[in-house]
Amino acid sequence: MELVRKWSYICVLALMFNGVSFAQKSPAAEADKTFSTFQYKIAADLYKKAYGKVKRNPVERRRIMFRMAESYSMMGDLKRAEQQYLRLEKVNYQKDNPLIFIRLGDIYRVKKDYPTALAYYEKYKQVRPDDPRIDARIEASKLAPQWVNNPTRHEVENMKKFNTPQSDWSPTWGVPSKENQIVFTSSREGSVGKGEDLWSGQSFSDLYVSNKPKSKLVDFPGDWTTPVVLDNEGIVNTDANEGEASFNPKGTTLYFTRCPNEKKLVSYCKIYQITRKGKSWGEAELIILGPDSFDYVHPTISSDELTLYFSSDMPGTNGGYDIWSVSRDKKSKPFGNLTNLGKNVNSRDHEMFPALENDTTLYFSSKGHVGLGGYDIFKSQYLNGEWTAVENLKYPINSEADDYGILFDHTLVMDPVSGFPFIEKGYFTSNRVGGRGMDDIWTFKLRPLMFTLSGFVRDSVTRQFVDGATVTITASDGTSYKTTTDIRGHYSFDKTKVLGELTYEISVQKNGYYENDNARGRETTVGLTENKDLKRDFIIDPIPKDPVVLPDILFDLAKWDLKPQYEDSLRGLLKIMEDNPTLVIELRAHTDIRPIPMTNDTLSQRRAESSILFLIASGIDPDRLVAKGYGERVPRKLDRDIVSRGYTFKQGTVLDVDFINSLKSRNEQEAAHDLNRRTEFLILRDDYVPKENVEPVYDPSLAHISIVSQIFIPIEIQDNSVYGTCYVNSKTLQFKIEQGVEKFTISYDQAMRFLKDAIIKVGDFELKEKAIVPEDGTIIDKSVVYFNTFQVGDEVMENVAMTVVKDQKDPIIIGGKTFEEEFGSYTINKEEGKLIFNK
Repeated sequence: MELVRKWSYICVLALMFNGVSFAQKSPAAEADKTFSTFQYKIAADLYKKAYGKVKRNPVERRRIMFRMAESYSMMGDLKRAEQQYLRLEKVNYQKDNPLIFIRLGDIYRVKKDYPTALAYYEKYKQVRPDDPRIDARIEASKLAPQWVNNPTRHEVENMKKFNTPQSDWSPTWGVPSKENQIVFTSSREGSVGKGEDLWSGQSFSDLYVSNKPKSKLVDFPGDWTTPVVLDNEGIVNTDANEGEASFNPKGTTLYFTRCPNEKKLVSYCKIYQITRKGKSWGEAELIILGPDSFDYVHPTISSDELTLYFSSDMPGTNGGYDIWSVSRDKKSKPFGNLTNLGKNVNSRDHEMFPALENDTTLYFSSKGHVGLGGYDIFKSQYLNGEWTAVENLKYPINSEADDYGILFDHTLVMDPVSGFPFIEKGYFTSNRVGGRGMDDIWTFKLRPLMFTLSGFVRDSVTRQFVDGATVTITASDGTSYKTTTDIRGHYSFDKTKVLGELTYEISVQKNGYYENDNARGRETTVGLTENKDLKRDFIIDPIPKDPVVLPDILFDLAKWDLKPQYEDSLRGLLKIMEDNPTLVIELRAHTDIRPIPMTNDTLSQRRAESSILFLIASGIDPDRLVAKGYGERVPRKLDRDIVSRGYTFKQGTVLDVDFINSLKSRNEQEAAHDLNRRTEFLILRDDYVPKENVEPVYDPSLAHISIVSQIFIPIEIQDNSVYGTCYVNSKTLQFKIEQGVEKFTISYDQAMRFLKDAIIKVGDFELKEKAIVPEDGTIIDKSVVYFNTFQVGDEVMENVAMTVVKDQKDPIIIGGKTFEEEFGSYTINKEEGKLIFNK
């Protein structure tokens, strides 16, 4: 990191040299010379000796103390630097040079002592309010604790394989198209440049290389070979400091920084280009980028090698060091079109270590933008011809120390925790606490977010858990998955089914339950930044087994016109029909008992017709509607207390002739008549196969209304046997009444169809799994299975046991005696094909 420290502080040398003479007579003259040539280790020792020789010159003593502090800072010895700056503060040196407030603020920010750092920055602002560097530091001191306490999901780890007790930094791909070789800069022992860099006290920096062997075991960061020098022939690595490399996609051309090592001279760093020739390298060529007496460092080349980005302090910078670019039309031509990336990228301080991702995203490090401390890594995207405002990568990629030199790894590696590929991963450099040396290479990785979805399904009436319900999730990308609730009514979808940045529509289906809004829901992972177990419970509505009275559809006496204000009463039914396209319903119209000019049968028929026509005109297929007019034959039995015209009628009351005539007042009788005039519906079955593109139409001929003068079901007579239609778990089947048979039986073939379609489950059998043959999943003959509902006409039975019979041809057989016990006595009208219930 010694090169970073040089480039960070060189721009303030003019300020520090102002009015200073290097006359040999001054005790600090030799120290000043070594300081001016960046030999900070020697300078610090010389200043320490000179300090004791100027006891009678307080101005010079304070200047020497400041130079000592600066030398320690540039060497990275912040502990000694802090001690010197604090001594300067005690002797009131800030009056001469308030820069010590910034220096102390920077040191305390590195130590994560943000309140103290903020206090020093605010002191500086009081005396230098116009300094463009200070506002960002103040804001950073306020934001840093929030970022540290709310880190991103990235995980960072020291890359011990690459690191030494010295400095190792700026990894890059040696062959970007393959990403199997990493080249980085190091000042470790064994470098080509002999001797010691008098700036840092370490070896001169060279480029090192490590390869990733082919392996069946794919992990991150994986196994890398021991790093070796990229070149030991003195072509790339020389006696100078080399570093910060960038390669073309094939790894045949290298762009790198070289800083000459010329004693007692201020030398400048430049960017060179060199091409591989076989296993060796050609001659390094200097890339001319601007005036000679400035630094040009940290190259990164675009994939087509036509644009080069770098950092420089040349004239025209916005601050200390800026990010610049040059371009060319062909790779064989020199670079031109020098461009400063602008104020969105470049602050009034230092921007360095640019790195390109996909040629349109620039990552770099800055001390001037709002950050955690030292250098932070930022990114900017090239959109609509300009670079966007920068974004801080935040903690833990950035830290209170210097963070820079980021490299992304695009190889496909599965995260062992989630089982999905890492979202992003790569390498960067930091001198944070926890490393092996001064500057170390670290890894970062971002695991995929993991989501699950689960919940419980309950019955809205009984509040009991509903098992066997099918729960379907459909994602916004079109993928869909299903599961079934268990005996506790619980369902779940694991991390492989619920992915990030998607919205999921959830639906619950269960035989005997409405598919309405209560059976639907939505959950989303869009915008979520943390792992989350999504929860969604459902309370679903059972389909009623008895006729449901619709909200008041009031007709005038002896009238059947459906008034507009009562159409809303049918809209609830309309929505049920639309939400549940497999339902078939019977719509029933009833009148009161008073005589009118036409018959009550005719009136109820016409009232049912008006309701049916409304549903058909709203787009409901006529084949899903069975309408009946019952006249006055079925007086209403109240299922709850109801108030009509101010009179309360109790639950269980039957509004028949005797009851109404017993009422004392005419108004109370009228109230009872109002309740008898009603429209209700009964769900017959849920296995209707919807047609496509049913057009709404108002056509009275489509409304087929029958008048019910007797309660019956249609039947067929074959070989003296009675056949009719029943609904088993809301599925339409044919049944046969057979004398001499006990109870209910179901054919083996029909039972197997129900089992495969999940209309019945293993748990519905009396013997549970013992009723199933383990080898092939077939049902054992004579097994008993229970069905939730069995319906004939209006009569509904619950929890009906049926015996599976293997050689039975008819789907359902009911013993004659059993049928009469369950549904009452009946009469067979062979001529009209009716089974008439004697009620």
